Amino acid sequence: MSDTLKTMVVEIVGPAGAGKTTLYQALERTESVRLENFPDVHKVADAPFFILYGLRLIPSVLRSYRFNSRPLTRREFAWMTILNGWSALLRKQSYSDDKIIILDQGPVYLLTEMRLFGPEYLMQKATERLWQDLYSSWAATLDMIVWLDTADDILLDRIRTRQQEHIVKSQPAKVVHEYLNRYRTEYEFILSILTACNPSLKVFRVDTGRQQAQNIVNHFLSEVTC
Repeated sequence: MSDTLKTMVVEIVGPAGAGKTTLYQALERTESVRLENFPDVHKVADAPFFILYGLRLIPSVLRSYRFNSRPLTRREFAWMTILNGWSALLRKQSYSDDKIIILDQGPVYLLTEMRLFGPEYLMQKATERLWQDLYSSWAATLDMIVWLDTADDILLDRIRTRQQEHIVKSQPAKVVHEYLNRYRTEYEFILSILTACNPSLKVFRVDTGRQQAQNIVNHFLSEVTC
């Protein structure tokens, strides 16, 4: 990759069972890739990040708060802080590293979680500017989104047979299908906004029921290096 070009920042997204962890682990063995996790609120080294960007976030959160709505939990406030400041860190890193930066649980995931399960007051008109700023910032930071998905029956089987616990693992098939579609709908909504903000943002869609992880890696690498 040319030194004159910004390093690519790529996020892997998809519903439960789509193969995100499998692809992430396969990419870990790829020399041109650097895996990146969001700042950890439990790490002392990341404390300055949460202090700086958390303080910057507080005015927007307080202005929009309504007493008839539950407040942000600590985890939600940490996630909103990450969404508020992590893009600036990634943009700095991307100019000093010649590797492709891969995000597993990145901004699209966090935005989806907050929109689906965050407090109601964050979805009101008063917070429109906050969300638009986040969308614009991440649309300018991300270069590609790898969207993994496959048929519901395959996802259901993967969720139930893997060792990893999941909130819908023991639920009836109808409940699992509704859960998967709820996430799909929210992902599509967020991707539509990000691509509207940045038409050059690529969305690389993969059916993981039809391709093995290494084939996906090879196809992905051909997409980002062409």
